[in-house]
Amino acid sequence: MSVPLRLVLLAVPALLTAAVDTAPAITLRMESLTTWAENISRSSSPLNWIDALRQEAHLSGHHLHPLATGLSVVVEGDVGFETVPRFVRNSAWFAGGTVQLRKKFGLGPFAPVVTAEAGLQRRDAHLRGDNSWIATGALRFARRFTDDWRASLTGDWRQAYAASPTFDVRHHRLFGTVAWDVTERWQLTYGRGSLWGDFVAAAGPAVWARALSGQLGPAVGTLYPTLSWETNDNYGPGWVSYRAQGRSDFWWLELSPALGPNTSLPLRYESTYTRNIIGITYRQDLWTLGVLHRF
Repeated sequence: MSVPLRLVLLAVPALLTAAVDTAPAITLRMESLTTWAENISRSSSPLNWIDALRQEAHLSGHHLHPLATGLSVVVEGDVGFETVPRFVRNSAWFAGGTVQLRKKFGLGPFAPVVTAEAGLQRRDAHLRGDNSWIATGALRFARRFTDDWRASLTGDWRQAYAASPTFDVRHHRLFGTVAWDVTERWQLTYGRGSLWGDFVAAAGPAVWARALSGQLGPAVGTLYPTLSWETNDNYGPGWVSYRAQGRSDFWWLELSPALGPNTSLPLRYESTYTRNIIGITYRQDLWTLGVLHRF
């Protein structure tokens, strides 16, 4: 990890905590996630499918500043890390921020809200090629329809400027969510969407050698030698990461019980099905247990 980012990561929690003490309008949130990932390597060949735990932790703070009636600016900072204990080469630290312009059309809790967002994040990864600056943008429409039901529709964009072309991924997504407050303590959320653009996948040395030599079919033998790839041993000796293009369709279901007035325990299942431009498929299933606390 570079020294400047290390200093940022150490200083941000203390600065955010001090800010809360002096400015009640700043809200802190801490989140810890443990995910059982089926095919965590995002490999197309069943011979390379690996299941493993992934762990993440985030500390974020946001400040809402009203500009006019129904119009406000939200500034948010986030710092955290992610790791795969079984494959520690996939660990990374990150820090960044977003700015949102939020417009509420009308008064009351049922008025629709449109939010435009732009963000920038620094990622400092164990895999040097994955060190990157990540720019993001989003446009979101949200509305509460009853006391118990609300929905949102989001279109977003992401561009990574990485140290290696393999991790220079760019994509955009469109997804919607529906949330139901089952009771005062239980919330159920369903989401579905699609992603178009680049993604990073991994392959073991034997499978990758067969792909490059055309033993997996002429289409694979023609396309894969032209892809950006690198040998980085991320899931074992000789494993490679490569950048491909295609479409991912995903959906998730989350049940979130409240443990207290500021703490919840989200339980989430997510399934992603990806097809690259020549029809090679990838599938991932994620089972996540989280703890979310707002200060």
